[in-house]
Amino acid sequence: MFVKEKLLVFDVDHVIEDDRGTLRLFCKDEKGKTVLVLDKNFEPYFYVEPKKGELKEYKRKLLSYEFRKGKVKRVEEVEKEFFGERKRLLKVVVNTPRDVYNIRQVVKEWPENKEEYEYAISFYQRYLMDKQIRPMGWIEVNGENIRDHEYHVDLVIDAKSVEPADLKKDVQFRILAFDIEVAEEEGEERIIMISFVGNDGFKKLLTTWKIEKSQEWMEFLPDEKRMLERFVEIVNEHDPDFLVGYNTDSFDFLKIKSRSEKLKVFMKLGRDGSVIRLVRRGRISSTKIRGRVHIDLFDFINHILSPSMKTEVLTLNAVAEELLGLRKKNMKWKDIEKSWREKKGLEQLAEYCLWDSDLTLKLSEQLLPQVFAISRLTGLIPFDASRYTYSQLDEAFLMRKAVQQGVLIPNNPKHDEIAERRMKPVYTGGLVIEPKKGIHSDILVFDFRSLYPSIVVSMNISPDTLNCEHKECKEKNKVPELNHYFCLKRKGFIPRNLEEVIKKRIEIKKKMKSIPKDSLYYKRLNAIQYALKIIANSLYGYTGFVGARWYCYPCAESTASWGRFFIKKIIQLAKQFGFEIIYGDTDSLMVRIRKKL
Repeated sequence: MFVKEKLLVFDVDHVIEDDRGTLRLFCKDEKGKTVLVLDKNFEPYFYVEPKKGELKEYKRKLLSYEFRKGKVKRVEEVEKEFFGERKRLLKVVVNTPRDVYNIRQVVKEWPENKEEYEYAISFYQRYLMDKQIRPMGWIEVNGENIRDHEYHVDLVIDAKSVEPADLKKDVQFRILAFDIEVAEEEGEERIIMISFVGNDGFKKLLTTWKIEKSQEWMEFLPDEKRMLERFVEIVNEHDPDFLVGYNTDSFDFLKIKSRSEKLKVFMKLGRDGSVIRLVRRGRISSTKIRGRVHIDLFDFINHILSPSMKTEVLTLNAVAEELLGLRKKNMKWKDIEKSWREKKGLEQLAEYCLWDSDLTLKLSEQLLPQVFAISRLTGLIPFDASRYTYSQLDEAFLMRKAVQQGVLIPNNPKHDEIAERRMKPVYTGGLVIEPKKGIHSDILVFDFRSLYPSIVVSMNISPDTLNCEHKECKEKNKVPELNHYFCLKRKGFIPRNLEEVIKKRIEIKKKMKSIPKDSLYYKRLNAIQYALKIIANSLYGYTGFVGARWYCYPCAESTASWGRFFIKKIIQLAKQFGFEIIYGDTDSLMVRIRKKL
């Protein structure tokens, strides 16, 4: 049966079926039903740059060559912008996502070959960028309803077309928080309790010892193996879209995986019946579940929120107290061990475990909207958006913009290149003026709004505008204290996209002033402006990050130099007007009034 649906995408992956890549988009419809979209129409590809004068011959060779692994379907001649220049390239369209790797490994050794590009982009990320589909955004799907399927969803659509949809509407996700407790028993560490709290009011605690003062939310199992099996049953029965925890990547799921493997329990939590699997996200080994989004709130707080938080420790207790005004129940590790060993006070231990899940759920209700906003802005699925660092979020944002604007995405730097970048001297940062000792009154504070982002935009600081051929630019836009200058005649790739981010944030902040702070709309706008703030304030640092695709040491040091130049200007003006300088740091200045203005 033919169907036409508008759906909100919350997770994307791909599988290989019939020797071709199939994109799987896990979605919710407007009524909250779970829908899986299968798109088999997208073709994987990468780019090659032949040596000068070799393009035609290279193209013929690609089409006629019999690769041992992989197949070239077709080759297209394209032109892309690359660091301010135009490059003539060949777009190599292949059969399956793994063919990108296999064929690239062969052609990189060809004498006609100069360079290959965009070969290390995951298939589903390539799909999202090319089709400009935003995770946590809406799509319109046309296709056939597949009635006979084994997926744990309400509807499966074999898509004929998938396009972004201009729809702004929230849906209700099923969210389930969980937590485990472990203790030593018979000489080995075992899982003794598992708790769940859902955003629909669901509460459950599993344990292997009968508690005398039992509650309706307690469930007692004969042994650890049966408790882990029940864990799988509850997740699949409750069917959450988001499974959230705190430090679950580094603790809970590692313990669950270790114990389940020993006890031969298959952790089939995926909506396709698959078991959990570990994937790398930067330095993190993360647990991924197909069709459900596992969010470890600790990762998001550690990478994104912690610089703006007061607490220096990121325990659940400290974070919950700062963000929610709530604390964990008072129970230490030795108390847990003793309670379980002596089988005394287990009701308090059960309440302790359940409350941890409750706190995690409450944190998720506050933080997930921020993760979703970052996901929409960067084009990353929430699983990645919640784990990536500032530089990774910046890069995802720029990669999406590059595809949209016909810009060739630079390759990740290789180990030798990173090592070379690390050898560069640390450039001078922002100007810091030591504070004057004492208690001061009649203080004024000068603060630049988004100093570094504003400098990048106004001075057009970008790798593709650095040291252009125009004499006028060299004379009018030279960096203070340095020999660099930036083009004034053509807007750079980073400034033009950063400017858009800054303008959007200003518009949203202005709109928020007329909206009640306790309204859902205000909270939604606040999440969006926060995502924009993250990108705006970190792009300057990204250009100086040694692992960046758009790395540009002169850009980073030039931005800092312009920053020092402007703060010195303000200091000079403040002194002219009779102010005493009390303290200064990077983009702000504290002064004391010496005389009446």
